Formats: sequence, structure tokens, C-alpha cells
Amino acid sequence: MELTIKNLSKEYGKKKAVRCFNATLTNGVYGLLGANGAGKTTLMRMICDVQTETKGAIMLNGKNIHDLGEQYRNILGYLPQHFGYYPNFTAYKFLMYIAAIKGLPHQKAHKRSLELLEKVGLSEQKNVKIKTFSGGMKQRLGIAQALLNNPKILILDEPTAGLDPKERVRFRNLISTLAENRIVILSTHIVSDVEYIAKEILIMKNGELLHQGSAETILQPIQSFVWECDVTRQEVDSLEKNYVVANLKHSAGAERLRIISEVAPCKTARNVEPTLEDLYLYYFAEVSDNE
Repeated sequence: MELTIKNLSKEYGKKKAVRCFNATLTNGVYGLLGANGAGKTTLMRMICDVQTETKGAIMLNGKNIHDLGEQYRNILGYLPQHFGYYPNFTAYKFLMYIAAIKGLPHQKAHKRSLELLEKVGLSEQKNVKIKTFSGGMKQRLGIAQALLNNPKILILDEPTAGLDPKERVRFRNLISTLAENRIVILSTHIVSDVEYIAKEILIMKNGELLHQGSAETILQPIQSFVWECDVTRQEVDSLEKNYVVANLKHSAGAERLRIISEVAPCKTARNVEPTLEDLYLYYFAEVSDNE
């Protein structure tokens, strides 16, 4: 299966939410990284055919998704950033309701709903009303509903929002097992969500695709831009004002800083191996979370 995004753009008046985006995706996990406002959600809504592009096209195996229509939507699973639910429905009833909308036969929907509730760790709460669920439980239910029709293309927009660290690890493991025979696009600004499971990382900024490739490949441009240095407490303030500080650790009477900079930030600086988090900070440190 091949999903091809060709010169895709989306404009709202003068605002360009997505600009000339090109990518070809095959089976596996793709991590879509970007700050809030980078255009990730708009891109995913177009891939899900719930929003129409201004220019360009999305093709599945060479056919435009608009021409495929229902045939395309039948193989899609989508978890939006804020998915809707009925608070007085139980988890089981909600999945059965969504399954009916997706056209699953009753017996198949029953079996699939119970399987997925088990898979996301909600089988014991299957008859509990959703309004009593924690944020993490609701998110797990959202992941279950996206998987009901066993989709060949799975779109997850900020799927780990509200999950605690243990739940996030369980979610990553689940996605890894699902990705063998489907395309999974996982949008996030939490780097660790995709660092170990993504076949490729796509980095978006201001609606554009900056980089695409394996973690090793996309780290190459900043290979010599990450530094560690031991400085005094007095030097910290000046360095924080002038550089992107990824980490600060008090160590043996000195302050150890991890700094992202194209030039050595101080005389004691030494190069260290970059991580995806360093790359993210290199591109997005100046972007406020309210963008």
C-alpha cells in the first residue's frame, strides 16, 4: 500500500496552514513532529478526507482519495486531538455505536469491541459510563474506536495526551505491533512518543515539511551542534539568555549544561551525540506553545 501526498497546500484566506507538502508513505510508523501551529492537524484532516485541500492531491495506490470516496474511508482509522463521545454511554456501548456507524455487522462489532477493550486495558470498565473516566482512560477508548474497522491507514493526532508514562509506553508498544501491515501516522510534539518506534520522522514547521527520514538520517545536520559544558552558577544566566539550553544538571559543585548551538557556546564546551529532542529544540525552541 502506498499513500502519496503531492504538492499539498491548505489556505485559510491569507493564512497558509500547509504549504506544498510532498511525501510518499508505505507500511510502518511515521512520526509527525512539530510545534503547536505547525500545520500537523490540518495535514491529518486532509489525509482523512474531512478537509479539502486548496492545491495538490492525496493518492492511494495511484488513485485520488476523493475519487475512491467510501472505499477509502472504509480503510481509515482516525483519532482526532479532541474526539467526541457521549458521556452517558458505557465504553462498550460507545464502541458498538461507532462500529454501527462504520457499518460493522453486530456480531463482528461485539467481538471486536471486547478485543479492543482488552487491548487498551479497559475490559474491566466496559460497562462503566465514560463520564467517570480519567483523561487517560478516555484517550485509550479513543484509540480503540480508531481501530474498530481494522484500518489499513491509522491516523493518530496527539494520541498520548493525558496518558501517564506507563500508559505511554504501553501505547507505543501497541502501535509497534499494529504497524507491520498498515500505515500509521502519529502526530505529536512529545519526541519520545516516536523516537523508538517510527520508521521515519517527518518534521513540520510553518506548514512545510522540513525533513523526512530515519532518526539517524535527520540527526545528521545537527551532528556538531550539541554541546555539554561545565560552568559556574554565575555563567548559567548568560548562557541561558544567548543559547538554547536543553538540560541543566547540578554536578559536583558545577552546573552541567546541554546546549544546542552552531558554534561552541563556551571554552569548556565539548560536542556530544544529538538526540531527537535536541533536533526538535534546534528547530522549535523559539516557537511559543501558544502559536
